[in-house]
Amino acid sequence: MEEKEEKSSIARTFEQITGRIPPKGFGEPFITAFSALYKGDRDEITVAAYTCSLFLSAILTGFPTAKLHTFVHNVQENHRHFSFNCKMYDTILAHMKAEHLTSTPLLNCDSSPITRKCRKEEIFEALDFYTNR
Repeated sequence: MEEKEEKSSIARTFEQITGRIPPKGFGEPFITAFSALYKGDRDEITVAAYTCSLFLSAILTGFPTAKLHTFVHNVQENHRHFSFNCKMYDTILAHMKAEHLTSTPLLNCDSSPITRKCRKEEIFEALDFYTNR
């Protein structure tokens, strides 16, 4: 029961900040990669994936950085985080499905869903943002 409450709290936080429920597939390709490499709590994976995806949304499609930082601040206070370092980036990238990289779900400037192709460098920037938050 407690696990469901935490999951709904992540979605609730996302909805309060973005004004919408998480779109289908949001968090990919990070959810797939983190799930393959990290056998911990699903909420920690979701927080990391959403953080990376919102960062990509901010730098690639104009999602407001204030909303990104608000989400990061709120989830840091309420959820645990797993850690990794830059030495793991290539391994993380290797666990991402090609179709997720060519059509990554993001949010645009008005928080509407949009898909975009993401390059290795952009994925690494998102991972840097997560590890340096």
